[in-house]
Amino acid sequence: MSLKWCKKNLNLYSQAVYDLIVEEHPEIEHEVVDCADKCGLCTDVPFVVRNNATVGARDAQGLYRKLTRGFSFVTKPVLPGTYEDAAKKAAEEEQAPVTN
Repeated sequence: MSLKWCKKNLNLYSQAVYDLIVEEHPEIEHEVVDCADKCGLCTDVPFVVRNNATVGARDAQGLYRKLTRGFSFVTKPVLPGTYEDAAKKAAEEEQAPVTN
């Protein structure tokens, strides 16, 4: 997972969110760029580009909530019966030793 932060947006709205996320999730790749190519958005609301998708909110608290909610999908156990669960089981079966 990677997050791309706009410098101008950090200065206006999202610096506190950036600081918290960097502190709480050091495993996530962060990039601060002069321009995130989201013209107009950077001066209106706090936002970040997560894996090439824009995540925005009305305020910094909302952005923080959206990001942490999204991280929970990565860190929580896989739900049974989902595609990801089936893929995980298939990978485990491939690595299991064959016994006759």
